[in-house]
Amino acid sequence: MVLYLDTETTGLYPGSICQLSYIMQTKENTVAKNFFFSVDYVESGAYMVHGFSVPILRELSNGKRFADFIDEIEQDFLSAEVIIAHNTAFDFSFLRTEFERLNREFVPKREFCSMKKSISILKILRSNGGYKYPKLSELCEYFCIPNWTIENKCEKLFGEMKGFHDARFDTTALYLAVNEGMKCEENFQVLKNCL
Repeated sequence: MVLYLDTETTGLYPGSICQLSYIMQTKENTVAKNFFFSVDYVESGAYMVHGFSVPILRELSNGKRFADFIDEIEQDFLSAEVIIAHNTAFDFSFLRTEFERLNREFVPKREFCSMKKSISILKILRSNGGYKYPKLSELCEYFCIPNWTIENKCEKLFGEMKGFHDARFDTTALYLAVNEGMKCEENFQVLKNCL
């Protein structure tokens, strides 16, 4: 099973995850899950990106915290042959922090960073030389995946979303881009063995 995930967080430094979305894909089916978590604070910079405030998150989560869902999340992650994120260093650092708070370990069997794997595919030049880390939107653009396609698939999988920087939308964009990559890009084809 391949698990695609994205997080929205309380800030850049590993504090708390306020939204976690993931898609679990096997040869037989695809299952999507979304969680909102009640948190004690959200940095203003993070709020400007995703629009989730402490009161909004309390309402969306029904007051539930990451700890309330840890057993389900951990079981899903342990079932995955590979866990994919667009920036594994960022998302995984927050996941490790959340797991450690609950005296558990977040240790994927295998990880796949679509951001790093797509550097040599997109070859977007930096101003000071070399290639930059592509944004998820740039990866989708490369594979000709328009926003309306992501929105339609996201609604089918999750039922709703609000666009980029809603973890449901970003996870769906990741899922679609990586599946396109598996069809034609050598860097992504290794994932076929996990399905």
